[in-house]
Amino acid sequence: MEGGRGVLAALVLVALLVNLPAAHQAWQRWELARDGREVTAEVSATDVLREATDPHYVVRFRLPEDIDPQRRTWPAEVDRAAWQAAEENGEIGVRVLPGKPSAQRVDGAHASPLGWVIIGVVDTIVLLLGLLLWRQRRVVRATLPA
Repeated sequence: MEGGRGVLAALVLVALLVNLPAAHQAWQRWELARDGREVTAEVSATDVLREATDPHYVVRFRLPEDIDPQRRTWPAEVDRAAWQAAEENGEIGVRVLPGKPSAQRVDGAHASPLGWVIIGVVDTIVLLLGLLLWRQRRVVRATLPA
């Protein structure tokens, strides 16, 4: 039954790959909580996407030069209150890792749960396939002559 072990190893590999983004995000949040620095970013633009049906509030900002020497523009989806404050003040609070400007958490950030839903669905499928494989191996073993 070596084939069953190969399939099982493939299922474990798929589960690891699917959960890698979630593990990376958890690691990054831990780093931000431990070593992050609170800064005030300059807001360069504010937008409301799909305003009539399902509004999404987007802020574009630049981090201070000592954090991001290239002064790139970063987008973030935020809640309505944070968007209004950013539009009025021209700035927004950001927690960022020094030397790693892409690792950031914007005040009022609004994240979509879609990624978690996809990971959960794929994890469920992998688990069901693993259980099906396990059950099939038990049935085959039970029917083999002794």
